[in-house]
Amino acid sequence: MFTPNLPSDIVNGLLIGDEETYIFLFREYYVSLCAYSRRYVGRKDIAEEIVSDTFLKMWENRKKLKINTSVKAYLFHAVCNNSLNYLRKLKTENSIEEYFRETSSENLSFEVPAEEIEEQSLIMENISQKIEEAVSQLPEQQQRAFRLKRLEGKKTKEVAEIMGLSVKTIEMHLSKATLHLRQNLKDYLPSFLLFMLLK
Repeated sequence: MFTPNLPSDIVNGLLIGDEETYIFLFREYYVSLCAYSRRYVGRKDIAEEIVSDTFLKMWENRKKLKINTSVKAYLFHAVCNNSLNYLRKLKTENSIEEYFRETSSENLSFEVPAEEIEEQSLIMENISQKIEEAVSQLPEQQQRAFRLKRLEGKKTKEVAEIMGLSVKTIEMHLSKATLHLRQNLKDYLPSFLLFMLLK
């Protein structure tokens, strides 16, 4: 079985179109990438389609690849983005809620290894801390509007009623808060988390 000796061998193999390198990456990461994608899209078949498409696009565009970290990190980042693009499309088509209702029964039997759960828990704890620090730096009204809207899930009209302000004023506070958080969290959070937090 083909096994690259160095990380640079993998990148070079991709750039020159070495099929063994491609097959090695597929065998090495396909399963874990599918599990990773499924955490976002909720369905095994959709996750497999996204991962397969990611590998295909990587192969088709191999001569233009710019991998600044590791190939593994590149693949996980690409799968993350492609998974979220899929969800964005569903949201645009107003079918995302129906989609997740249909996948709820499938997800009941989906289990993640204990060590992965522990690792994800630590990551999320750190992320939550970064978010809280950024939110706490907002001006008082922006902070309250953001917490009510984004963190508590209230509608803009409800936030306006609670705060005794107009809907337009709340929208202005939310817009300013979102801009501030995008700027302050971009170096700490992956793009998909910013998308979910600030959508």
